[in-house]
Order: sequence, then structure tokens, then C-alpha cells
Amino acid sequence: MKEKIEQLIKWLIYAVFFVPLLVFPSSYIFPFIVPKIIFFRSLVEIMTVLYVLLLIINWQQYKPKFNYLNVAVFLFLLSFAVSTFVGTDIYHSFWDNHERMLGLFTLLHYVAFYFICAGVLRNWKDWKWASRIFLIGGFFVMFIAWLQTQISDLLLNGGATRVSSTLGNPIYVGGYGLFLLFLSVLLLSCEKNNFWKWFYGVVGFFGFMGMFWSGNRGTMLGLVAGVAFALVAYIIVLKKYPKIRYGLLTLTMLGILSISLLYTFKHTSFVQNLPAIGRAVNTSFEDIKTSPRWIAWEIAIESWEEKPIFGWGPNNYFYAFNEHYQSKSLDFGYGETWFDNAHNIVLNTLAVQGAFGLLTYFSVFIVALVGLVMAYRKKSIDFNFMIIGGAFVVAHFISVVTVFEDPTSYIYLMFWLALISVLSFNPNGALVEPVKKMASTIINQDNKIGNGLIIGTVVFGIFVVFIFNIQPARANQKTLDAIRTLMSDPVIGMPVAKEALEFTSPHIDDIRNDIGRTVSQSLNAGWQKIGKEKSNELLSLATDNVEKNLILHPLDIRNQLALAQMYQLGAIMNNNAMYAIKAESVLEDALKKSPKRQQIIYSLSGIKLQLNKSAEAIKMLEEAISDNPRIGESYWRLAYAYKVSDQEQKAVELIKISQDRGVKFTEQEQGIISQFNLVVSTSSIKKR
Repeated sequence: MKEKIEQLIKWLIYAVFFVPLLVFPSSYIFPFIVPKIIFFRSLVEIMTVLYVLLLIINWQQYKPKFNYLNVAVFLFLLSFAVSTFVGTDIYHSFWDNHERMLGLFTLLHYVAFYFICAGVLRNWKDWKWASRIFLIGGFFVMFIAWLQTQISDLLLNGGATRVSSTLGNPIYVGGYGLFLLFLSVLLLSCEKNNFWKWFYGVVGFFGFMGMFWSGNRGTMLGLVAGVAFALVAYIIVLKKYPKIRYGLLTLTMLGILSISLLYTFKHTSFVQNLPAIGRAVNTSFEDIKTSPRWIAWEIAIESWEEKPIFGWGPNNYFYAFNEHYQSKSLDFGYGETWFDNAHNIVLNTLAVQGAFGLLTYFSVFIVALVGLVMAYRKKSIDFNFMIIGGAFVVAHFISVVTVFEDPTSYIYLMFWLALISVLSFNPNGALVEPVKKMASTIINQDNKIGNGLIIGTVVFGIFVVFIFNIQPARANQKTLDAIRTLMSDPVIGMPVAKEALEFTSPHIDDIRNDIGRTVSQSLNAGWQKIGKEKSNELLSLATDNVEKNLILHPLDIRNQLALAQMYQLGAIMNNNAMYAIKAESVLEDALKKSPKRQQIIYSLSGIKLQLNKSAEAIKMLEEAISDNPRIGESYWRLAYAYKVSDQEQKAVELIKISQDRGVKFTEQEQGIISQFNLVVSTSSIKKR
């Protein structure tokens, strides 16, 4: 019985390696994320149930071992949990949203996967076969990435030059390719069979090319850091082999020279057209300082200073960004004014999990590296495993510094850490094959388990999978059906939307937002055709549910912006100023939560003009210009406010001031200004 359960768990672990391939474009909202998380969590929940049975059968054999890396991983999870429950929005930290789905609930599954791998894959043979299967799954992902270089529209890639394969984001592809390369090299270092050597070589090559096809600069920096770590480590370790050391030193010097040449000729078309490399070497510190990410990093530090110990809570950077929003963000367009992540895993962790969280995060990588060195000194592992294992730890950390972990990266990171935990911290001092077989573990006598316990445990596992995975998956699909129906025929779509809203799902807030946004778009497109009665019924459905979301997430200004738009629509549809007053109240509250955000200021000032509160509108817009005098929209909105309040001369003067300051207007903005007879010189017009 024990052997069968253990083998079944291994097969479930192998199945996890193919999760990155899952993408269902026509079945789910966020088809690159939702199915992966749903299937991964289901697999882990099933294997957890089976693992519990193994623990009951033989606790001593399968219990998590007490070692420093296991403690570090547990402490990081503990930090994540503590920050969740003392943070700004517990619900969001625990569940996250459909776009990422990396809340505490999902992280529990990744950590469980780590401990199960460490508990069941107990010797090098187990890990070697698991790694081979992982490489098979990874090869298919990279092969699809190569296909996208030939067929740019394949799998929703949209003709982009950077590939996203089945992962939905070039950044994720680059990181996965980095892992596949290092895993292939690790296996090559101790493989005797020629077939498998060729296999590792092919997959490693595709992983290497995947980094270039992704065009991700962070991955290339990670690769350079990992290779540099490996070269230095080999030079230090191979003291008895001077010729090899000299060769490695020569290789290191050539690498430094190559990088220097790339930087020297970075402005040439040859270097600029090199995939990933061209982007990496042409990124200067000044470029970073003048980018929207730099603003996000500054806000992360400000936010940490406000909540230094445990932070704002995982996945709550969005709230911190809003509170500390800088008006210069709009210089880069509206798309760069919404950040739910600092795009720097160190600063983001600092902001959302505080100093405690960042220390635990660092500890995972530091303990892994120290553990490899200590295991090598004890002759528990050979130098190849120590160096390559450590090189990937360094490479991965550097590669995600400017981004964040994703559903796939958590899988291979936990797999790699579990591998290090078993082979470096094994109390029996086992060496990796082929140097020495792992020592056998002293196993206590097995306990017998009855059929009732087995059946009860399995039923419980099925229940958990159904409630927390199957139901959310069905809800996601129903929401997609509702959106499609609403877009084609809002009246027919109304009952479909109601059915989706009544469906049980921890992501009900996402469902409400998606349906509310779709209803609002449909009504804006033509509520007259739908009819006033049905339009009001649809509007009521949307506003009621967004209001529920505002109760669930009282600091989420996106709900308030959406609600204000719906109220404004209600004012137009019903010619009723009470809707405008409600919109004003909602936006005034939103502005308190993000005082410098122009999007709120523009919407609120427009409503105040409708309510004959022009003085208040003018004051708000003047402050917006004072905060950031480079935004054309602030000028034309204020000019309009002056004009409708019979201060046309001020409006003319304002436009003249904007021209003197070199403010550029889009053609659309110039057209708006021309409608109220204010002249804008042609030199002030910019293209979108």
C-alpha cells in the first residue's frame, strides 16, 4: 500500500511539470493563468491527501526533516501569512485576483509542493527521473516559443516580436528558459548515458534560446550573474587543476571583454538588434531613473517606511501605490499610472511584507547557498552539484529582481530548493550519483491504515478540490459566457450575468467587476437601443455588485471610479442629478485615498461643473497643473472650466501659458480646445 501511494504521488509531481503547458484561450478569463493555478492546486491537494496517508503509515520516514532550508521556507510562508492578516486588505492578500492568483491560499500549495517533493523524492535516482520529466514539459513550452518566432500570431501572441509561448508573458518564458538551461547542465555534469546527454543538450539549447526569444533583460542579467558565479566557484574549487583554472580564467576574461565590447558598440544596429542583449546593454541608469518603474520603486520605499515591520500585506502594493501616487506618473500615459506590483521583488516584498518578510525571503536564497557549500565541505555532494546548484539560485534571484515570481517560476523554484534540501541537508551525508549512492534511511515499522480512513481522506480531498478549484473554474467560465452574451445582446445576457454572480467563488469580486465593466460599456454604446427600462435594470445590476465590492475592498479606488461612471450614466439615462451627486460623493472619497491621481481629479472636476460648482472644479484643476505642469489634459480641462464659468480671458491665457511651457497636446485634445474657440499653435500638437 505504502509503495503504491508513494508512486502515485510521484506521478502527480510529474503531472505538475506539464502545468505550464496549460492554456485555454476560449474557455477562461486570463486563460494563461487561471487554468494553470486551478490544475496545479488540484494536483497538490490530491498529493497532499496521499502524503498525509504516508505520514500516518510511517511518520519517521516521511515527516519533513528539520533543516535550515526547510525552516527558511517555512519562515517565508509564516511571514506571508502574518502580513496577510495584519495587512490592508486581508481578502485580497489571501485570494489575490484572476490575473495573478498568487495569494496566501495558492502559496500554501507551492510550499506544500516543496515539502512533498522533499519527502517523496528521497534519492538521486528519484530526482534524476523527476528532472528528466520536468525537462520534457519544458521542452514543449520552448518549442512553442520557437514556433511563435516563425508564426507571430500563434497562441494569442498578437504578432509580437517577443514570444510568450503558453505562459502568456515573455518575462515568464525567459525565466523558465533560464531554469531549463541550468537543470540541463546539472544533469549533464553527472550523466553517462549518451542518449540522455543528447536530450539534456537539446533541451538546454532550447532553454538558452528561449531567453533570447523572450527579449527579457532581467533574464540575461540573471544568466550573466549565474555564469559568473559558476566560473569563480570553479576557479576556486579546482586548485589541483591549474590548466583548467587558467582556461576558466581566460574564459572569464573573454566574457568580460565581450560584455565591454557590447557596451562600447551598444548604439550600433548589430548590437541593438541582438535579441534581449540589445535591450539589456542599451538600458542605462538614467533610463531607469526616468522610467515609471523608478517611481514604483520610490513608492515602495515610502510605503515600507509607513509600515516597516509586516508591510501592507501581500498583493496590496496597489493600495500603497495609490496613497503615495506621484503626479509625474501620467507623463508616461494612463497605462503607467496603475501598478499592482513594484516590478522589483526586493522592494515589493519590502513594501507588502515589511522588513520581516524581506529577511525571510533573503534567508531562503542565502541558506540554500550556504547549505550547498557546507554539504560540499562535508563531501555530501560533489563540486558540480554545489556550483551549478548555487549558480541557478543566484541567477534566478537576479532575474526576478526587476519583476516578480509567477505561477510557473514558483514551481521550478520550489523544485530546485527541494532538490537542494534533500541532497545537501540529508542527515546521512549522501553524495550525488555517480560519486556515491545515497545512504539508506532507517525506517521504522509501518502502521496499518483501514479502508475507512483511506476512503474518508480521499473524499475530503475531492471535496476540497471541488470547492476551491472546480467551482472557481466554473465560475470563471460562466463569467466569460456572461461577458460574451452581454456584449452581443445585453438583454439576453442579463440572466446569464445574474447566474454568474450567484455562483460560489472566492473570486466573486473579479466576477462583479468584469460584469459591471461589460454592462457599463454596453450601456455607453447604446442604452437608447436597449430601452430605458431594461437599461436601468442592467445598470442596477452593475451598480449593486460594484457597491458590494466597495464594501469588500473599501480602499480600492478602481471600484469607486467604475461606480462613479455608472452613476454618471444613470444621470444621463434618467435626467436625474441625484446620480451625479452620488458620483461626486464616491469620487471625493476616492481622492482622499489617492490625492494626486489626475484620473480622479478630472472625473470629479467634470461632475462638479455639471453641478454648478465651477469654483471647486477650477481649484482642483489648478492644483493638478501645479503638481505636474506637463500634462496637456489638465490645461484643456481647466480652460474649459474657465470658459463655462465666464472667464474666457483666463482660458486664453492658460492655453498661451501651456504653449510657452512646451506642453504638447494630442490631435484629439487640440480638437476639443478648438470646439470652444481657443487657438492652439500647430507646433503644440503631438501624435498619440
